[in-house]
Amino acid sequence: MPDEARELAVKLKDVFGDRVECAFIDVKTDKIKDYPEVEKMLDRVRLPLMVINGEPRFHGGLDQDLIIDAVKEQLDKT
Repeated sequence: MPDEARELAVKLKDVFGDRVECAFIDVKTDKIKDYPEVEKMLDRVRLPLMVINGEPRFHGGLDQDLIIDAVKEQLDKT
């Protein structure tokens, strides 16, 4: 999964430049403690879980086109 996340991060950087940030968080490490709201829901979702601006959006896969559309939608709101 880290490889797919890196590929997604490159794609997001290509499309959005510095307007977005993408990070892979291994939920089996202490780093998940930095995301308490996400940690609470891990037993109810299939990984990977995609979170945009703190809001869980997709789980079970990393569909780049779907994620890009969701990020565009979020950026249009700001």
